[in-house]
Amino acid sequence: MDDTTREAVRAFHRLLKATAAAANDPFNPGSEETLTNAAVEANAAMATAGLLGRPGPELFALVREEFPDYGPTA
Repeated sequence: MDDTTREAVRAFHRLLKATAAAANDPFNPGSEETLTNAAVEANAAMATAGLLGRPGPELFALVREEFPDYGPTA
């Protein structure tokens, strides 16, 4: 995995974590801003890496490659 793709995968992982945190505590006053910031960051990084529009299973495979312990239901 090249550095550009790795950074995009890491940004996408941060977005996944922010999404989970917002879903688990929707009334947290900072969750909306955190989620928005993570989405903007991930979108920019993924666009740079050419990952926007890639199938979900492919993106999750990249996340698991970079973060072997990642489990979306954990």
